[in-house]
Amino acid sequence: APAALSARLTLAAENAILCPTTFGQLAIAEYLRTYDWYQQVKEYRGMYAERGQAMQAALEKYMPMCTWNKPRGGFYTWVKLPGGLNAHEMLPRAVKNLVAYVSGTAFFADGQGNDHMRLSFCYPTPERITEGVRRLGEVISQENDLVQMFGVDDSSPQATK
Repeated sequence: APAALSARLTLAAENAILCPTTFGQLAIAEYLRTYDWYQQVKEYRGMYAERGQAMQAALEKYMPMCTWNKPRGGFYTWVKLPGGLNAHEMLPRAVKNLVAYVSGTAFFADGQGNDHMRLSFCYPTPERITEGVRRLGEVISQENDLVQMFGVDDSSPQATK
């Protein structure tokens, strides 16, 4: 947005966030007073725990060539690819196989992270998580086979991206 418009939009957003209307505050207070939101939080925690467990089980089954973290909270698993694989360059082939992820390069300012990917387990059902990891495991296996067959030149510009 143009600078003049951006400044005004920023002020409007700050006003809406920092100074909510009395009606809005009363509506939220009534919701919190009358609705069993704590039970909803418990249900969501159980649902997300189940999805996280499905992700871990699928990774163990379909991506044993990779390593990953076991999150104690949140919605994401951080996966490290086998040597020579590039998550950013592999993404189009994964999407063609109907699965997507965020390349690790999105989380580094200095170009690192090409050998990592972030997988989300917050939205899909456990069954879809398992299927997605299976599809992604196929792509990684194919990419890994190519690297094993042809090797990787660590001095090339592509290897250092």
